[in-house]
Amino acid sequence: MKKVWVVCATGVATSTMVRLRIEQFLADNGIPAVVTQYRVSELAADRVDADAIVTTTGMPDEYSAVVPVINGVALLTGIGEDAALEDLKKVLTAPE
Repeated sequence: MKKVWVVCATGVATSTMVRLRIEQFLADNGIPAVVTQYRVSELAADRVDADAIVTTTGMPDEYSAVVPVINGVALLTGIGEDAALEDLKKVLTAPE
């Protein structure tokens, strides 16, 4: 099963809103995935175990070398939301 990490500065309110939006999108599109929330300070690039990271905060460049990093601010503002969700869909449905 695919894994999506939702990352924000504190791992609470913002990431919860983004997680819920992603879970709804995945359910609507029949994409099985586990979505987990994290604080950016909890992570290490060499220990990423996800297929994609959706973030509402700045992520060090080293993460995008390991896994696709998608800007999740669009999921809070609605501006560019469709594009961000389509990016996530492409990552999760790409052949391995």
